[in-house]
Amino acid sequence: MALGEDKISMNELEMAKKRDHKIMITDEAIEKVPLIKYKEIPESEYLMLRELAKEVLTVSKNDNDSNEVALTYSLNYRDLIAEGKDFMGVALGDEHSVDPCMSTVAYHLIKASFACVVIVLHNHPSLSKFSLEDVRFFLSNGTVKMMVVITNLGNISYLVKKERYDRKKAIEIFNYAVSEHNKGNNIHDYQKAVSRFLSDCHKADIVYDDR
Repeated sequence: MALGEDKISMNELEMAKKRDHKIMITDEAIEKVPLIKYKEIPESEYLMLRELAKEVLTVSKNDNDSNEVALTYSLNYRDLIAEGKDFMGVALGDEHSVDPCMSTVAYHLIKASFACVVIVLHNHPSLSKFSLEDVRFFLSNGTVKMMVVITNLGNISYLVKKERYDRKKAIEIFNYAVSEHNKGNNIHDYQKAVSRFLSDCHKADIVYDDR
């Protein structure tokens, strides 16, 4: 596949993603979730984003054995609430992955809303930030304005599309990161591909921040 094609490549990458053990969520981790001034997001959303990040950890701890959880909400939630419509969906995953669109509410929000935020919990012992699956989801769904990853220890990183976001360029960067490491067969090579995308994504007007 040519790198410039407007299609996201993943099948070439056969990376091992085994985790040795799961990090269990504690009340201390939930309380330490920081208040972040997210770039490209209105200041009025900061407090809500903090509470939703804490909610993801709480749901995982109490209802999903500290496994992965994805929460999706629409940035125009005020209008949806006024119309009596759902504005947030939660999907429960297993120890290794979660599909936000397993929630029918999240699926409809992502397909219909003007702009959505997806908050994804990761619990691998490496406590890595984004996975290639996260990035692919972020790029594949035009209405996903921002994706936030929170670890089981309460650390946060995020990707957000700027106003002049270039989807074609972003996919080109993604495909190059994948092809560059498609011979890898362990978690370190897998993470190198992620790191390569994160280091270059600014070229497509995507902000990456790690807290």
